[in-house]
Formats: sequence, structure tokens, C-alpha cells
Amino acid sequence: MKRYPKPYDLLLPGRRTLLYGTFLIFSIVLTGVLSSCTEEDDFFDDPVEKFLGTWSVSDQPARLNYSVTIEKDPGNTAYLILKNFADMGGSARGLVVGDNIVIEKQDIGSGYSCNGTGTYKTKYELDFLFTLDDGIDMENRKAVFTK
Repeated sequence: MKRYPKPYDLLLPGRRTLLYGTFLIFSIVLTGVLSSCTEEDDFFDDPVEKFLGTWSVSDQPARLNYSVTIEKDPGNTAYLILKNFADMGGSARGLVVGDNIVIEKQDIGSGYSCNGTGTYKTKYELDFLFTLDDGIDMENRKAVFTK
């Protein structure tokens, strides 16, 4: 003989229904938590680490392609050295603030000074907005760094 649920069974579920419901809710929550961690998520103990390495640069307004090597500043762990920044042959020094590199106004070689910011997008891309100044003209640039 089949047992059909009575209206009060739906309002007051039995142990088995309660157990299955709890398991279902737990599974949904756990799936959401695990799916939020993707391969693109980068976890670095040192916020400077994600910027290090040699990057290929596409400097948009100038239509230049060159490479920049980013290294730790041996004098201060919160700073980076960007070698060949803006393809000027010199180096720029930048302060790491979270996912950003802040370049305060400084000489970078060939009679130019610069200032600007870089933003970490992924482990394969950085975006930089900076200004080059030769003492006569100021030029705003956008550069995309890729690995």
C-alpha cells in the first residue's frame, strides 16, 4: 500500500527530508565557494612578486614595442625597479600599493622624466598610464605589459 504525504508532513518534514534538505543546501553552498576559486586567482605572499619578470610592452600612442624587466628594489622591499621603462634605456622606481605600481616623478634617462601608475590585471597583463616630460613637451602614454 502506498503512503501519500499528508498536508502536515509538508509543513513538518521528517528526519529523512530534513537530512536531504540540509545536504542539498550544504552542497549548493560548497559548490559556490569552490567555483569562486579559479586558475586566474593569484595568491602571493609578497605583493611585489606578481609584478616581477620580463614583460613585452605595447606603447600605444608612440606605437612602440619593447621589453621591460621588473625587479625588486634591494634598498626597499615595497619598491620595484622597472628597467628600460618607456624604452628610454634607464630605469624607473615604483612603489607597490596593492595591485598598483605608483611611479612618482623621476628622471628615467635620455633627458626625460616620468610619473604615472601601473595596474595588475592578470598574471599575464599590466596596464600603465604615465606622462613623459622632456622639459619642453609633456606626452601622455598608455602601455600594456604582457607576458
